Amino acid sequence: MKRLYFLLILVLLFKLPIFAQTTFWTEDFVSGDGWATDGNWTIDNAMMAFSWSPEYSDFDFSAISSVVHLHESSNNLIVTQFVDVFDTSSNEMAEVSVILGTEEYIIWSYALTNGNWGPVMGDDLEIPVSDFAGQDVQFKFRTFGASTFNWNGWYIFELRLDANLDTDLAVTEISGPVQLDILEAGTWEIIVENTGFQAASDFSVKLFDQKTGDLLGTIDEPGQLESLETKTYSFNWSSNTADNTALFGAVISETDELPSNNTSKSHFLRINPDIEFDILVWDNDNDLQTVVCPEQGDIVQPSTSLTRALELAGFDYEFCKSLPGNINDYEIIFSTMGCFCLS
Repeated sequence: MKRLYFLLILVLLFKLPIFAQTTFWTEDFVSGDGWATDGNWTIDNAMMAFSWSPEYSDFDFSAISSVVHLHESSNNLIVTQFVDVFDTSSNEMAEVSVILGTEEYIIWSYALTNGNWGPVMGDDLEIPVSDFAGQDVQFKFRTFGASTFNWNGWYIFELRLDANLDTDLAVTEISGPVQLDILEAGTWEIIVENTGFQAASDFSVKLFDQKTGDLLGTIDEPGQLESLETKTYSFNWSSNTADNTALFGAVISETDELPSNNTSKSHFLRINPDIEFDILVWDNDNDLQTVVCPEQGDIVQPSTSLTRALELAGFDYEFCKSLPGNINDYEIIFSTMGCFCLS
């Protein structure tokens, strides 16, 4: 009889529906715009963190987000975090709250007596927020207790909000060439994912020129896309004029519940003129990392930002730290000339 019960449980489990979840809001802390922090809370290097230093007694510090609208089908707040505890005998607390108007609702609390939470690189904590769906809220991260000295830190790497949607199509990627010659045909691939519960067939996939807004290609009857299924759609296009532009992909559906994920990031494209030229990058500073890369979010040298941009655009270049005696061979010279210290 026990075996029959066990088999029945397995059958029921396998018949449960697959839950399709869509991420509709993300905070990666690259800029930290909109957050209000006090005390030992800081936002830097794509991370929000609470640290023990400087030491405070009887403290109560918070980091509060700007207003976020929760989708009507909101499900979870996912916090990628690491809580690093110094003294497990203390009475310190970590809390996450939702601020709704003038009211605050604690949705997660953690005592330092429990020790570390998660690995050093962070782990995902899922906190249900469906009770606040469809409303404008703020998220509050609070630390309080007898002394900040009892902490090592609370490190928050990313926040995400997901929702369970019936119909949602998302463009997850666009790929293709970054350089073409005039009249040379290129192929772009647009990846579309159905993150909704229901199968989708009444939609179209399109390729656009971001600079002009021109429609470069369309697939109006792409077939059916099952829930959680991903498909790649290919477009061929050529240009009869030299230009620097960017292309992007879009999925169009009148029943889509989340339009914000229907377009891709832009993909740079250069249509080469019939002109040959040579590029030199002169790294003329002290190799100090002073620039935040807008694409990757890391802190790099100015010359690294230049070479990354050139490589992304498909340009060949020469690199030097000392300017050659003869520069007549180069039509374009980039030079970094800041952050130079004679000492």
